[in-house]
Amino acid sequence: MRRWRMMTAGLTGIVLGAGLALGGATSASAEPNGHWGTFTLSGASKAYTGTMTLPGFPETTFTSNSRQSTVISGASTWQGPSTAPGAVYGSSRGSTYMNQRPNTDSPTAAGSSTTTYTFATPTPGASSWSFVLGDVDADQATISATTQGGGTATAAQLGFQSGYNSCSSVSPGGWSCPSDPGGVTAGQDVPTWDPATRTLTGNAAANDTAGATAWFTPTVPLDSLTITYQQRSGFPVYQTWFANRTAAISGVATLDGAAIPGATVTVTALRGTSYTTTTDAEGRYVFPQLPVINGYRVDVTAPSGATGTASVPDVSLNTTPGGVDRTVDFPFTSPPATTSVIGTVTDGEGHPAANVPVVITDPAAPDEPPVEVVTNSDGVYTGSDLPASTDLSVTVGDEAPTTITTGAADTQPVPQAPIAAPSAVNTITGTVTIDGTSVPAGVVVELLDADGVLVGSTETDAAGSYLFAAAPGAYSVRTTTPVPGATGPTTVPADSTAGDVTADLPFATPQAPAEVVVDQPGTVTDTNGDPVAGVTVVATPTEPDSGAAVTATTGRDGTFDLTGLEPTTSYEVVAGAGDTAGEPQTVVTPETGSAAPLALVVPAAAVPTPTPTPTPTPTPVPTASPSPTPTVAPVPSAGGGAGSTPVSSTGGSGSNGPLAYTGADITPAAIAAGVLVLLGAGLLTFRAVRNRRRTQHLQD
Repeated sequence: MRRWRMMTAGLTGIVLGAGLALGGATSASAEPNGHWGTFTLSGASKAYTGTMTLPGFPETTFTSNSRQSTVISGASTWQGPSTAPGAVYGSSRGSTYMNQRPNTDSPTAAGSSTTTYTFATPTPGASSWSFVLGDVDADQATISATTQGGGTATAAQLGFQSGYNSCSSVSPGGWSCPSDPGGVTAGQDVPTWDPATRTLTGNAAANDTAGATAWFTPTVPLDSLTITYQQRSGFPVYQTWFANRTAAISGVATLDGAAIPGATVTVTALRGTSYTTTTDAEGRYVFPQLPVINGYRVDVTAPSGATGTASVPDVSLNTTPGGVDRTVDFPFTSPPATTSVIGTVTDGEGHPAANVPVVITDPAAPDEPPVEVVTNSDGVYTGSDLPASTDLSVTVGDEAPTTITTGAADTQPVPQAPIAAPSAVNTITGTVTIDGTSVPAGVVVELLDADGVLVGSTETDAAGSYLFAAAPGAYSVRTTTPVPGATGPTTVPADSTAGDVTADLPFATPQAPAEVVVDQPGTVTDTNGDPVAGVTVVATPTEPDSGAAVTATTGRDGTFDLTGLEPTTSYEVVAGAGDTAGEPQTVVTPETGSAAPLALVVPAAAVPTPTPTPTPTPTPVPTASPSPTPTVAPVPSAGGGAGSTPVSSTGGSGSNGPLAYTGADITPAAIAAGVLVLLGAGLLTFRAVRNRRRTQHLQD
């Protein structure tokens, strides 16, 4: 085979130049994506830990001695698309962020809380990511960072961009802020950045407002980021978001126009961070979420003896505002008048065998050195600069040689049947689980050799299992955490030197932080001092981001207990509603346990004044001329005086005052008495008239 190499040596430089041109980076059609970080949190007050996850961003952990830290869903407060960072990364609505308080509510450095984010590898430079601090009004935040290598970041390197307000009143698409928070018109409050002290400070009056925000875009790679947060007045909180943009590098690897499956492709950033993947059955690869920075280098494992470039430098994703996707192809060719071969090695069960040595020789040219290659991730071996239309011998491990026949010169390689080599292969198997349950199909698992070089890549099946067939050796198996913040080893050893080996990857979901809540007991009385039952008592946070209102109802003795309140939080507590509501009281809950009982007062219920019953007026008795008075039954007196007084059925009598109740209705008796009086009066009148007539008659 040496003769073909000799014939084409002079053409190598020209072809390499063509390969560079063909393999150069060109624009791809997909658009770069903006992302907002996802947070997890564990621990307890003043001893929190957690993670922040962004696509294409280093693994990030944090610690905090904040007395209260909470992961917020982003459903009610967010960075809208019209805010400064929203215009770069898109809306953060629905993306989580951190809400944190100081260590104590004291306007001194001793009362501040410290939150430090640590990056597993240096962050991207080139202004490709940002962090956002919100609700900075009655408080201040001092920012520090360590640069790659351990130096202290300057204010300029922290990359302060601007202060702004995220309320929808000034930022379309944002959240609806309170109409008059802290006495400041909604949407008007903006924090101030002092580069000399690297401190972001809220408004001069330290009013508790809404939406005051600032964003930073570091210009250099960072190893860590620290935010020291201090109260200035009241009971403030502040918010933290992370965001970045990613773009893709993709392409295809071919040999004489035929796809090369399983080829390892590596992208390396200027700062040294590398990413690896393998080509699919069509020779295609993609890195879909790379930080939008400049100066990437893209490398592929080149076929033996082929002409072309295996490394393309200076691939930049930050050449346009917002980034741009790039395409880097690797077209390899055989030297003129030669051909190539693409074949596959499997184990006894048909699994592609990775990292297996393969030797290709030409029996007709025993003096020619053999072509020695190693199978790639898909068990594929490749060779170029081979004689055309020739029977070649392929040896795998201790297996007997296999004869293959090459195709015509300057054409695509002839498809070859797989070569089974069970004696040269051991298997590495395992299962990826989370909380004892298998992960879904499609989780990527990679096989690394003793030097950390990627030699195999596969995906889990429906049972969460993976399998590698590879030459015996010391390997490690790695994957990514199935969910953000999951605990467990992402890399485990897998030494198959002595035979088949099992290497499981068990994970556990992050433990949710113990929720600390407190309660506020109390009593509701009216202005008469009497306890009031069935009254609704409502505790409403005085700050927009301090949780929901809590409601309780008083019992028979007027007591209530508002449970589930946030610790060290200001609430306005009021009993009743509308015209029957009492005066609201503002309280601050303790760090733990129950607050001191609260005494609330509501107006006493108004008692209607009864309408007095009119006193009956006695019926006058007509005056008659003197004459014998007929005997008349005694008539009860309405206002006392002579006469018999009715006696109560329960005994007792009185000569004055109201009539005693007898148990019967006295109205009929009163009517009868009145009738008797009228009859008596009429009888007297009749007798007087008759006597007058009789006397007159006698006189006549």
